[in-house]
Amino acid sequence: MLAPVVSRVLAAAIVTGGLVRVTLLLGPPPPPRWTITHRVSAHRALVVEVETRHLDEAAAIARAISDAEQPHFDEILVFFHSPGRRDMLRRIQWTRAHGYVETMY
Repeated sequence: MLAPVVSRVLAAAIVTGGLVRVTLLLGPPPPPRWTITHRVSAHRALVVEVETRHLDEAAAIARAISDAEQPHFDEILVFFHSPGRRDMLRRIQWTRAHGYVETMY
C-alpha cells in the first residue's frame, strides 16, 4: 500500500524538479525595451511620454502606441527620453492629415 504512494510522490518530485530546472535555465525575463512614464489626453489629443535606451526604435515604438489609439484621437504626441533623464530627446506626432512626423531635439 505504501509503494503506490511513494511512487506517485517520487513521480511528482521528478516532474517538479524538471520544471524548476527549466525555469532556472531560462532565467528572468529581459527588461522591457521601453516604458510609458506618463499619459494624458484632452480634446481628442493624446500625449504620451516614453522612457527608452533605444531611441533608434522611436518610430516603431510610436506606431505601437498610436495604432490602437488612432480611432479615439485626432492627434497623438509621443515624447521620448532616456532612463533617469526628463529632457525630451525626440517627439513623434501623428495626425490624420499628416501621418507621422518626427522631431529630434
